Amino acid sequence: GDIQGSEVVRLPPLFADEGEYARFKQRHDGECVRRGELMDYEGTAYLGIDAGSTTFKAALIGEDGALLWSHYASNKGDVIGCARAALTNLYNDMPVNADTGEPLVRIGHATVTGYGEHLLLEALRVDSGEIETVAHLRGAQEMLPGVEFILDIGGQDMKCLRVKDGVIDHIMLNEACSSGCGSFIESFASGLNLDVSEFAKTAIGAENPVDLGSRCTVFMNSRVKQAQKEGATVGDIAAGLAISVIKNALFKVIKIRDPHDVGSRVIVQGGTFLNDAVLRAFEQLSGVNAVRPDIAGNMGAFGAALLARDRFSRQDSQVSGLLSLDALEALAPTHRTVRCKACSNHCLLTVNDFGVDEATGKHRRLITGNR
Repeated sequence: GDIQGSEVVRLPPLFADEGEYARFKQRHDGECVRRGELMDYEGTAYLGIDAGSTTFKAALIGEDGALLWSHYASNKGDVIGCARAALTNLYNDMPVNADTGEPLVRIGHATVTGYGEHLLLEALRVDSGEIETVAHLRGAQEMLPGVEFILDIGGQDMKCLRVKDGVIDHIMLNEACSSGCGSFIESFASGLNLDVSEFAKTAIGAENPVDLGSRCTVFMNSRVKQAQKEGATVGDIAAGLAISVIKNALFKVIKIRDPHDVGSRVIVQGGTFLNDAVLRAFEQLSGVNAVRPDIAGNMGAFGAALLARDRFSRQDSQVSGLLSLDALEALAPTHRTVRCKACSNHCLLTVNDFGVDEATGKHRRLITGNR
């Protein structure tokens, strides 16, 4: 650094002045998905579900693609319970005819993506499933036609999709190291008794962000302590962390040689990018104006809903096969493990039983663990 005798290098501020921040805010405040009022809507709607391993997300869109309803909850390890609660809320939120009590909105098709895809296809009779990357791409294309690069940083993991001519060209995933992810910033903020949004605010006004490098958490911790000794503010550290999360993402995980390689049409998503300091660090390093959708944490479900709308026209029936409110309430899933004796592998199977199907009189089951 410039300061004689100091060990910690300082970086230029994230924003040169308040005017620069105001312009940044104004640009990103316009990146909103179109919305509609569910209570005012009549007709067919399309449901997207993103059943992640830690969070459960859902989105309902109308014919014109406007977002009518959305849901975001941590799933506490119970995917079916979460889905059931969310759908029950959705059914109860839907408008009905005041005279007849008939629902005015019907779900035409439902598509599920993410970790719980196969479970929910069976348990809730969701109409179709899709791999996560395709759902995210579909949502991104709606927000930014011609998107070339999608960077998704969640709490625990990171995905990066490179898109060429509307098709996924390359996928990079990181689930091993958290130093480039949101939980890393959260644990730091809570160590300073700040919530993440306050932490982000201090970063935005910081004059001399600390260069924490892009190494492991352990190295960063010692560098933070050294910076504090040298009089760095909380904001300087917060800004330095935002920069290091992005450096980790670009150089360690995605292994980009030149950050400008991301192209010019870029979407960033995942809860971590709701932090303005992280978003700004990305734009500075890559030299690109990225689009951060206002539903950054819910893009998988939004994309799945758009896929559901795409698929509706190709199906025979006019309504989704999704369980009704009554069927949802009656759903009593059980699961047990059994040893399979059919071959010498003796796989340990998990048998999920969703009860008897009224139409066929047979039990609906999903069996997993089969090698």
